[in-house]
Amino acid sequence: MFPKLDPKMYPIEDDQEFVLDLLQETRVLLVQGTGFNWPKPDHFRIVFLPHEDDLREAINRIASSSKPTASATRTTET
Repeated sequence: MFPKLDPKMYPIEDDQEFVLDLLQETRVLLVQGTGFNWPKPDHFRIVFLPHEDDLREAINRIASSSKPTASATRTTET
């Protein structure tokens, strides 16, 4: 899967930092969209290799992530 994040809900500027922060918070590893030459930091890759119960637990951890990380909400001054 290659889902798109809603930029209004997740104003991510650095998707690599976002997936690393998510890994540290949830212990779920994703790959950032820019790792697949996607031009914007609004997608990530998820692979369905684990057992269904493990995948469900991982998705629940992502969903229960209570707050965007500092790197996800950082904006660039113009």
